[in-house]
Amino acid sequence: MVTRAVTPSPSPSSLGEPSASNAATYDGTVVFHVYDSLEAPKPIFSTFLEGALHVVEVARFHPNFVSAHFHYALKDGEQKIDAKTPNSCFNCTLLDDVAPDAAFETFGDLVDAIEMGHLNQREHALACREIAMYAPSDDAGASAFAKMRAKRRELVAEADGAADGVPVFGFDESNVVLFVGVRANASDIDSTWPHVFGVSGAEALVGSNTFQDASLFEVVTCSKRDETEHRFTHIVRVSLGPIGDDEALVRAAEDAVKRACATLDSDAFVSSYACVFNIGKSGTPPGALPAVREMAKKKKEAEALRA
Repeated sequence: MVTRAVTPSPSPSSLGEPSASNAATYDGTVVFHVYDSLEAPKPIFSTFLEGALHVVEVARFHPNFVSAHFHYALKDGEQKIDAKTPNSCFNCTLLDDVAPDAAFETFGDLVDAIEMGHLNQREHALACREIAMYAPSDDAGASAFAKMRAKRRELVAEADGAADGVPVFGFDESNVVLFVGVRANASDIDSTWPHVFGVSGAEALVGSNTFQDASLFEVVTCSKRDETEHRFTHIVRVSLGPIGDDEALVRAAEDAVKRACATLDSDAFVSSYACVFNIGKSGTPPGALPAVREMAKKKKEAEALRA
């Protein structure tokens, strides 16, 4: 029997105010940045990726930085980025022990880096609070972000508080991720949100043994100090599981979510991605990661030819 965990299940008025002690949701800040414009931030950087990954490099110096997770559009992500296809990648950054409304104020260098790294672009780095999660077949009933935090803290404690040597935790590239962004009234989102956003419909399509989890986020503030109307009010990150080779199934799940979200927001944004870079506080500089990825891909192709 499949056990479904839907957390929390309060009244609509309190869904956006999770308890800081609730281990099911991540109680730090998650900064989402979907790049709806991929112009090169010249003259400072020559390509979009150089600018975007410079921002991640600066974010590593944020005192609350835990990890960043850079996603490419599913199938031919590199080519879409090179072609400057809007929304062909997004990043999410985890910041421990800081509230979303203080995430940028705590480290002003990050705001400056975002402005420089995304010059000539429309940029919307959104500091968010995870307010609910949906996890079938998970006895712990915790979101992916909360589990990453718990595991990291466990290893830091085992290392007597030395966080530098703790590996970065992240997401497997084989997993298909749906990013969902809407502008909606908080009163329209309650404990039935997995149905409202089409998450349960996507699960039914891919199968409960394959589907992984979903997290609902409330957008709190933006890196643009004077922006009051943000691109999204709510974001959902859906992990469909390792179904990337089945394009028809991915498309069906994506369409199911789009149809559901259209009732909340006729301009809802829904798209499929895969996490290609899990970036910790130390290790390979983010700017070098695309080259390292390309080298690994060529090596794998050469080995396949020799086999």
